[in-house]
Amino acid sequence: MRLRPAQFYGRFETRCDVAGFSLARLSAHTPAHRVVPHEHEDGHFIVVLAGRYRSAARGAEALLGPGDVLWNPPGTRHQDSFVDEHGLFVALSLGATQAAALALQEGGARLLAPAARRLAQDLAQQPLALDLGGLLDIEQGCRELCALSMTRLRAADGAAREPREPAWLRRCMEQLVDECEQPLRMGELAEAAGVHPVSLSRAFRRHYGLSPGQLQRRALLNRAAQRLRAGETVADVAAALGFADQSHFTRLFRAEYRCTPALWRAGFKTF
Repeated sequence: MRLRPAQFYGRFETRCDVAGFSLARLSAHTPAHRVVPHEHEDGHFIVVLAGRYRSAARGAEALLGPGDVLWNPPGTRHQDSFVDEHGLFVALSLGATQAAALALQEGGARLLAPAARRLAQDLAQQPLALDLGGLLDIEQGCRELCALSMTRLRAADGAAREPREPAWLRRCMEQLVDECEQPLRMGELAEAAGVHPVSLSRAFRRHYGLSPGQLQRRALLNRAAQRLRAGETVADVAAALGFADQSHFTRLFRAEYRCTPALWRAGFKTF
């Protein structure tokens, strides 16, 4: 499911649009079980004002509380929701082109560092029923937040031995995990990412230490573990997830989870 720009699971209380930024204060009443996996066309900072917010985006899995701030780049697939019955948050949205120009597109979802978090908190507390001067203050705050987040990202990139994972690689990885039960093909994945299949394979090994096939297999085994714990038989799970036969499935499962599928189904723990 793909949400339109500045569209969220929440009721808008106030909203201000200025210079390509959209700053909105929303209340959340949608139960967590009704929030489906989705992605947004635009990128957004989320400032939690009240309630407990569960971030499900890869790389930023966390339970956030008031004052915490999260950045989700455009196209981030997630299933974020409030754990409590009611939540309150501020969302600062910006388009994909703007996010790319500000060097915020790369690196995936992440929690903000203290300096950027404090700036986002101050911005979230500003009144949104504004005069022209207030609008200018909002625009300035938005630009400062993006610049501070961009600066920290570039500093981290410079210190790292390898550059951060590209946005196209993260999207490809997420597709492999989310659609692991589908017959995916390297050529199709590479074409969608806009790179050569060899480049895709090398990028996977450099950033994740796995080939695309190994990642898909690991995701399949994770699905299998969940279905076994839910009570499905070993034979049914092996057949449903496309393993060649039950012995092949058992061998792969044992290598990943250090026990047989039957023991796992019975409640065996590896820790």
